[in-house]
Amino acid sequence: IKTGSLSRSDRIAKYNRLLVIEEELGSAAVYPGKKAFNVFRD
Repeated sequence: IKTGSLSRSDRIAKYNRLLVIEEELGSAAVYPGKKAFNVFRD
């Protein structure tokens, strides 16, 4: 996720939204790390 923005308040708003999403998903959220990119290989 690209978190860079034009102003600090925009970055904070994006980060806060990510925290809300994480909270909503709870334990259903899974981060596969580098394994997620293996699907793009031959």
